[in-house]
Amino acid sequence: MVYSLREIQDDLKQLTEKQFYTKHIIRSDNWYFESYMGKSPDAVIHLIDDYRLIISESFGVSFNSVMMVGSGKLGYSMSPPAESSQKSKMFLPFNDDENIRKVSDLDIAIISSDIFHEYWKKFRDSYKTKFENTYRHLYNELYRGYINERNIMCVDGCRKQWNETAAISKKKLHSELFFKHEISYRIYRNWEDFEDYNIQNIRKIKKEIL
Repeated sequence: MVYSLREIQDDLKQLTEKQFYTKHIIRSDNWYFESYMGKSPDAVIHLIDDYRLIISESFGVSFNSVMMVGSGKLGYSMSPPAESSQKSKMFLPFNDDENIRKVSDLDIAIISSDIFHEYWKKFRDSYKTKFENTYRHLYNELYRGYINERNIMCVDGCRKQWNETAAISKKKLHSELFFKHEISYRIYRNWEDFEDYNIQNIRKIKKEIL
């Protein structure tokens, strides 16, 4: 089922953070498959299984440890306003027109303690002063229990192995399932960190709209 922006905003006002997280983040509804790709509800369920299977096999993680998030999942961004930025992405719709703004990525979370700690070790082993800007962003992410793919790509000692794994899954998602947008991964240390990250964002957004 796809929800309108008004329905999402009403749920933010009426549900607790945990209830909203369960309904809109964890459940298997998927805006990209249903609205953008025009798939039937039955086909959506199969696509969800298929994309999870491709990623789980490529990365060697549990099938259930793969989640699409962000505007691809809901149709609208759930990024709360950043204190250091005047530009808010909150409630921006998934964008497919580069003349409007940057075309949206498909954001996919992978929950894996093994991969998280593997790349945290690679970051430690690969530290060089030329990566200082990347590491400043990285420390904040690590504290919250996740690693963004874009930071992995910025560090020489991490990029090669990551590409060898991630490229396989991305190629299959585009060629076999016909994903039309760039895919961006984020690795979470565990489910508790994934939930906490989302609950904190939901709490911030609720404060903005109430």
